[in-house]
Amino acid sequence: MAIITETDNDDIQVQEKQIRSEKSPITESTVEIEAKKEEEDEDGDVFYESVDYTPEDLERLISEAREYKKKGNEYFAHGNFEKAIPEYEQALTVCPLAVPKERAIYFGNIAACHLKLEHYKEARDMASSALELDPKYTKVLLRRAQANEKLSTYTSLSEALKDYDTLNEQGGLDPYTRRECARAKQRLPSMIKEQMEKEKEEMMGKLKDLGNTLLGKFGLSTDNFQLQQDPNSGGYNVNFVNK
Repeated sequence: MAIITETDNDDIQVQEKQIRSEKSPITESTVEIEAKKEEEDEDGDVFYESVDYTPEDLERLISEAREYKKKGNEYFAHGNFEKAIPEYEQALTVCPLAVPKERAIYFGNIAACHLKLEHYKEARDMASSALELDPKYTKVLLRRAQANEKLSTYTSLSEALKDYDTLNEQGGLDPYTRRECARAKQRLPSMIKEQMEKEKEEMMGKLKDLGNTLLGKFGLSTDNFQLQQDPNSGGYNVNFVNK
């Protein structure tokens, strides 16, 4: 399965227009804003709260975040995904919370890096963070589906199929995404069923080992107990067998 490789430079001109339309005269509370707007977490990282920002401050921080994204994109384009990730993380640190779609792009780009590095759990988690901010972010929904498919557990495969189905319901998909959705619809149901049986067998094996450990103290094992299914109710009866 091919993995999507490009990062995003989504247009957020609508957000910029909203910012400009909200400009208001600077008042004496601006001094208080300067004191509030940088808050450190327990690790000393600074996260910027944008609720009290002047429009000028908001635009400045967005511009600074985009510079980090630009550096990350350059690393990504040269295949240096490990160096790209910190740049996108810096963009997230700077980018105000008031522009969620902009922040979603940075989470999505980090997810793309982790996919290329085959860090599928991290890719899934970063994609989920992006989708919390922008639920209709098609590229990132595809990345999460691909990451979950690669994790190959019963749960992750089921979640992948769910994301592919959601994508398939959307209009205007590019040819690559349509092919991925069609492929998933054909392959994943049987893979999910197979993985469910595999995990069920593994679970039963572990339970049997645990049972043998406990029963061994009494000179017994799980072989002394047999399950018989009732053809009428579908339930099971446990019968003791003296061996």
